Amino acid sequence: MRRFSTFALSFATFALVGLAAPALALAQAEPSPEPLPPGEKKADPMEVAAPPPSLPPQQPLQVPEHPAPPPPPPPYEEPESDGWANGDHFEFTMGFLAGQRSYSKTSFKFEEGAAEGIGGGGLVAPFVMPPFDNATVLGLRYDLRLVMSHIRMTVGFDVPFPTYKVSDSTALYDVSGTQRKVTVQSLSAKELRFGIGGEYAWTKVALFADLLGGVHWVDTELAIDGYKADYGAVSFAFSARAGARAHVRKWFFAQAAGEVGIIGDIRWNAELSVGFFLK
Repeated sequence: MRRFSTFALSFATFALVGLAAPALALAQAEPSPEPLPPGEKKADPMEVAAPPPSLPPQQPLQVPEHPAPPPPPPPYEEPESDGWANGDHFEFTMGFLAGQRSYSKTSFKFEEGAAEGIGGGGLVAPFVMPPFDNATVLGLRYDLRLVMSHIRMTVGFDVPFPTYKVSDSTALYDVSGTQRKVTVQSLSAKELRFGIGGEYAWTKVALFADLLGGVHWVDTELAIDGYKADYGAVSFAFSARAGARAHVRKWFFAQAAGEVGIIGDIRWNAELSVGFFLK
């Protein structure tokens, strides 16, 4: 019985080895499959997908009870064209002058002429009559001005020409005890003015006022019974002027002003001029 069992066990072992040997040789002869590239790797059905990243919790929108005021607008810059009359500057004006003079209180002095021999040097009466009293003048006016911080400083020159009829000036006067015919042949004046004043400018218009003081030179020629006599006088006068300047361009303006005499030979003046403006 024992001998049969040993035989059966040996036979079974031999059979198993004989069957397994071909399968092992076949497995060693076949090459192993190449691995798939990374891009062609198939997903493992057993692999569990990772959960999507969680988003942070949404905060509720906070609406303020009182919204903040809007930012202030940028500062307004006045266009240059709206401020032509403003600022420190130089002016030069030239224009027409009309007015009235009274030389009746002006001291005329005999300068030269053939009438000196007949007493022309002591003649006084004609100088208180027309055209020396209330003479209408027409002429030219020139001004150069500096304006700083609304203060005006002016220097100017006037050339007023008295208008009168020579025939209306002829009259008889006592000259050294003798009645003689006296005629005013010519009358001319020149005026150098200085002024201090102020002005207020707004956009393209400026209002101004000045106190003017001037040195006046007056020359006249008389005919005394045909003898010539030249007389001259120098005087000083104060006047007040006010007016307005309107700009047509940044550098060009028109001006109108009125003037009233305070002391001296000026009664009144009216001025219309144009000027040039330099900042």
